[in-house]
Amino acid sequence: MTNFIISDTHFNHEKILYFDKSRAVSLQALNIEPTIENMDRYLEDTWNETVTDEDAVYFLGDLGMFRKKQDFVAQLSRLKGKKVFFKGNHDHSDQIKAAIKTPETNIIEYIETAKAIKINGINVWMSHYAIDLPYPVLSVHGHIHEAEYKQASMVNLSLDSSFMQKRRFGQPLTFDELTEELTDRMDKIQNEYAIESDNKRYDRSVERAFDETITINKPTATQRHELALLVDHLNQHDLTYADVLEQLEIPNVNKVLTADELEKVAQTGFEFEKKTGLSGNTGSV
Repeated sequence: MTNFIISDTHFNHEKILYFDKSRAVSLQALNIEPTIENMDRYLEDTWNETVTDEDAVYFLGDLGMFRKKQDFVAQLSRLKGKKVFFKGNHDHSDQIKAAIKTPETNIIEYIETAKAIKINGINVWMSHYAIDLPYPVLSVHGHIHEAEYKQASMVNLSLDSSFMQKRRFGQPLTFDELTEELTDRMDKIQNEYAIESDNKRYDRSVERAFDETITINKPTATQRHELALLVDHLNQHDLTYADVLEQLEIPNVNKVLTADELEKVAQTGFEFEKKTGLSGNTGSV
C-alpha cells in the first residue's frame, strides 16, 4: 500500500478555470481543450492511473461543486483508493454524511478540522486550511490554490500550487515524494533560525559597542550582519566609533534641530492630519 496526498480537485466547478488560470494553461500544454468537462475527465483518469484500490489517499478537501449529494457521492466513488477525507469549505456536511454511509466511496477516516501525523519522521499538521504553526511542525494544507505563503513551514498541496505544478498536473503525490519537500523546508527553517540567532547575537554586540540599547527600524538580515561585521572590525583593532570619526575628520557633535525641523518632526500621525487636513496614504493613485 502507498500513501498519497492531494487537495482541491474542484470537480464540476464551472468557474475554477477562470479563477485558477494555471489549470487552463496545464490542460492546454497537454493538448486538452480547457473545459470543465475535459478537466473533470482528465483529473479522474489521472487519479485512477496513479492510485490503486489498496492505496490510501489523504484528500485535503474541496472535492468539487455539487448541487446534489448523490453527485458528490458518485464522483468520490469513481476515484480509487481508501480515502482519508478532510473537510474543505466547498464540501457540504450533508454530502459528506451521505458519502460516509456509502461503502463505494471507501472513506476510511473523516477529518472535520485537522490531524497531526508524522510523515517519515517529520511532524506535520494536515488541514484543508493554511495554519501557521511553530517550529518544528509543518503545516500541510490546500485551500489557497495558486497563492503562496512566504513561510517555509507552509506547504501548499493544492493541485494548482507552485510545488504541485512541478509534476504531472493533477496527479496525487506520494508521502515519499512529499518527504523530500518537507526535508528541504525543515532545512530552510533551521537555517532561518540559525541566521536569526546570529542576528540576535550581533544586535547584542552592536549594543555593547554603543554601550546602550538601540533599536534599528526593520533592518534586513544583511544590514544587521554588515553592522555586526563593522563592530567586529572595530573590536579586533581596538577602535571605537569615535576613533573612526576622528580619523576621517567627521564632526562628532549632536545635531541641533532648527525650529522648522523640530516642527516637521512633531507633525506625525494625528497632529499632522489635524494641522494639514490630510490623511495617510490609502494606496490609491
